[in-house]
Amino acid sequence: MQPRLVPIILAFIVSAEAFSVSGRISLLPSSIPASSSKREMVRYDPSAEKWLPTSPEDEDGYGPVGTLLRTGPKPLIIRMLSPDNYEQGVYKLMANENMSRMEAQGNFDAYLENPNDWAYNYFKEKGGGYKKDYVNEGMDVNSLILKGTWSTLLLALSARGVYCYNTGEYFYDFLKGMF
Repeated sequence: MQPRLVPIILAFIVSAEAFSVSGRISLLPSSIPASSSKREMVRYDPSAEKWLPTSPEDEDGYGPVGTLLRTGPKPLIIRMLSPDNYEQGVYKLMANENMSRMEAQGNFDAYLENPNDWAYNYFKEKGGGYKKDYVNEGMDVNSLILKGTWSTLLLALSARGVYCYNTGEYFYDFLKGMF
């Protein structure tokens, strides 16, 4: 590794703190709805102090790429850095809100992306307002093409920046021959 990259890598690692969840997420059981129309999908094990799925289907959801496509890099980084806490948060939502795995995962990803907006939408929904679909939102073809285009552009610019930093070349030198 080149010594010039060490400060960049350290800055990236330190800035990852910006992507952490502010405050602590309580993973202990709170009030579970008494009238449950669906089967019990997860249960709380007091001896292990963890939420556990009751069937293998409850462990299936979308993968890390699904998290990235639905809500962006912040929830993905949190999911990668603390997978156990992520799973416990999803299981707790499944139990407390009587949600399917996919629905709970979409809600938890939205919570990790922006807790205030998620809470606003949650309480609007509880008050009889619009129910936001966190599972399918942004997964239509047009949205995926737009996300892919912007991601490619940003990655190309980032790669150019790293290249110029390592070679000492001016960032806009490639434009000299065009104009």
